[in-house]
Amino acid sequence: FTPEQSFKSQDEMARLFADVPQALDNSIEIARRCNLEIPLGRTRLPAFPTPPGVTLEQHLRNEARTGLARRAAELGLQGEAAERYRSRLEFESQTIVQMGFAGYFLIVADFINWAKRNGVPVGPGRGSGAGSLVAYSLRITDVCPLKYDLLFERFLNPERVSMPDIDVDFC
Repeated sequence: FTPEQSFKSQDEMARLFADVPQALDNSIEIARRCNLEIPLGRTRLPAFPTPPGVTLEQHLRNEARTGLARRAAELGLQGEAAERYRSRLEFESQTIVQMGFAGYFLIVADFINWAKRNGVPVGPGRGSGAGSLVAYSLRITDVCPLKYDLLFERFLNPERVSMPDIDVDFC
């Protein structure tokens, strides 16, 4: 940063680069070659890396199942209760995959869990995202939706196709 935070005029730039006029010519050539079109109304997410031979959707399912197994052990779930959790997880995973949001959940889980591992305080989760067992299994939230009878459909519903809103609170 400098005290002068503004764009210089063409004349000011010509004076500033009088000793290397080709620099101005090059900047014009670079500007001519730049062409970026960003379509509006379309969600664009970075590609999330997955293990070789594993699709994004399968990776989400694998991570969610592994996470649920850890959470089930923490909660002491067995028998019918454990089956209720597994069934809900499969329903949610299918809905997330069907709506094309597998990468979104993996990305959010990645940065939240990185923060937790690196001593950054992260809130327990709030809003409608706390209604997702997949989010709970991936440790995006620490609120168990089945314990509090929270509805996944308030968070993500195939009839209302929009990007899910996961509220994240960092210290």
